[in-house]
Amino acid sequence: MACAHHEGDTALVRTLALLAALAPSLAFADEVDLTRGTGRTSSEPASLVVRAEGGNEFAPFGYVGGCISWMLDPNDVLELGAGGGFPGLQLGFVGRRLFGFNEAGGQYIVAELFLAGNTRVNRGVDQNAPPSTIQANGNSSLWTGLGFGYEQRSGFLDLSVAGNIVFTSTSLTPHWSLHAGLGIGF
Repeated sequence: MACAHHEGDTALVRTLALLAALAPSLAFADEVDLTRGTGRTSSEPASLVVRAEGGNEFAPFGYVGGCISWMLDPNDVLELGAGGGFPGLQLGFVGRRLFGFNEAGGQYIVAELFLAGNTRVNRGVDQNAPPSTIQANGNSSLWTGLGFGYEQRSGFLDLSVAGNIVFTSTSLTPHWSLHAGLGIGF
């Protein structure tokens, strides 16, 4: 005993099953966000910036160098960089606090604290002093700086300038630092 199937009935059942399966997705279509993700708008500050830096002998990233700047939250930034200390490599780590006076425009007053060092030059010692005095004062090539500046961090552009008072581990005489940079944000 064989049953007779009609091909038209099977195609109709398949089509109705497909429409029944797709019906819920059509109902939720108005809630699907088709924008390009949850990325930042062009007016928000970049959370990651690669910046070319220039400064004087006590600048955290050397005379000519660069850094990576990472915005932890809307007010705190960490920077890590290196550059030419001529001679030697100058390495720096900077913690910054941003105070927005025009946050909509991405303009901030900056307070920063940094730790820097040079691999070949002891910046805190007077190189013209007698060798016995240099040895008595130590030979560390680390220094810290505390200062203020300005940062324009809007969209994909980053412009920064800061001045610092610098203290070395080998001298009680304060020094100064000035550094500025131009960067691209991501």
